[in-house]
Amino acid sequence: MPTTGLRVLLVTLGLVAAACGGPAPVAAQTQVKRKYTETLLAPFPADPPELRQSAALSPDARHVAYVTKAGGQARVVLDGKPENAYAQVGDLVFSPDGKTLAYPAQKDGQWYVVAGGKELGPYARVGVPVFSPDGAGMAFVAMLADGKRTVIHDGKPGPACDQVFEGWVVFSPDGKRLAYGARHGQQWFLAVDGREIGPFEYLGSATGFQFSGDGRRVAFAALAGTKWQVVLDGKPQATHDNVADLVLSRDGKRLAYVALDGGTWHMIVDGKPHEGFQAIGEGTLRLSPDAKRVVYAAQTGSRWSLVVDGKPGKAYDGIGEVQFSPDGRSLAYVAKMGSSEAVVLDGREQRLFDRIGGGTLTFSPGGRRLAYVARTGRVSFAVVDGKRKPRYDMVGYLTFTPDGRWPVYAAIKDRKAFTVVEDREASHHYDEIWMPPGRPLVFTTRTRFHYLGVKEGGIYLVEEEVE
Repeated sequence: MPTTGLRVLLVTLGLVAAACGGPAPVAAQTQVKRKYTETLLAPFPADPPELRQSAALSPDARHVAYVTKAGGQARVVLDGKPENAYAQVGDLVFSPDGKTLAYPAQKDGQWYVVAGGKELGPYARVGVPVFSPDGAGMAFVAMLADGKRTVIHDGKPGPACDQVFEGWVVFSPDGKRLAYGARHGQQWFLAVDGREIGPFEYLGSATGFQFSGDGRRVAFAALAGTKWQVVLDGKPQATHDNVADLVLSRDGKRLAYVALDGGTWHMIVDGKPHEGFQAIGEGTLRLSPDAKRVVYAAQTGSRWSLVVDGKPGKAYDGIGEVQFSPDGRSLAYVAKMGSSEAVVLDGREQRLFDRIGGGTLTFSPGGRRLAYVARTGRVSFAVVDGKRKPRYDMVGYLTFTPDGRWPVYAAIKDRKAFTVVEDREASHHYDEIWMPPGRPLVFTTRTRFHYLGVKEGGIYLVEEEVE
């Protein structure tokens, strides 16, 4: 997946936009000369813009790859080293451990998946490769010469079918199992470990194919006749007019999903329906880490409430991100009140801001502290334990030190990007700071963290020591 730098990321989040009229005034903060090292990974010019748009970072933020084009050919550059040239190159994907880069590539009218520099193919067409969570396995969809499709798993083709559902290939969390939807004629099946479950009229795209955390159970939604039903380990559950979000507990003992019946949306938990609502918020369904609590956002009239174990809480104009702490003892979510937003932590509202950054709710490793990114006017800042931190033009990649003592994040001020540890700015600066999408700054020891910094036409692996 293409990645993005701090500047672009936070404009997307709506925290601060450079087009608003230039940098916002900020108060001076303490600067420190933290110990750090820089390792040049690759040249990284601003032009052409297509180079940056194609760029991908490894999940461990230690490698960068991008596509260059010249003379009608495309070539992947990994950590500054060019790979073979092709007529076309697709999306770049790193394995979760960052050790392998894979991508679709075309030459002589045929398609291949290139993984670790080795070609798999040729095929008439290929999809974007998918790695197992442990990085040991890889699978992708391929079109054969006769127009049939197959899933290539660790280099071996599976049974041919007419179509693979949405092009999805899903590994279990332990990486040992593989699932995908397969169409034969007009009938659909879910293929799991080579065994097909079905037939069905269609499969559910809203639910996807969900494995339990231990990988032992699998659930999905399917259309049977005119009704939808969740299928758990091949066994159909109750029928409904429609089915939306679905989640399985890690041990597979609890199943919750959203269902529509007669114009009313219900949460079905362990086969039993909760009270009906006008709507249930997409993507808000959560199980606590111990799977004892089920929460989701629900609408009554024009107002929204967070429902915890079937009981609606206070009504708001909207409900945003919902997160449990790692130990499951605390629950935080974003509530919209008029034109403002506030974080609600364990039922208590924190102060109002213009905007809470989407996806920024961050608990400390022990779960006792909460931080997030917020905006007021033209400035953004971290909020830690309910208290606003120094103001900047942009803030992102928020995390805590492994002991939970200090918040750590990247910021931009006066067009310079740097890191901040407990209100202390690093004195070394970059044009941009980059991390993989959805990832904070990465700690590798109790005191050392790293990220990628862009400056002077290059991209560097930067490793810092917390002072």
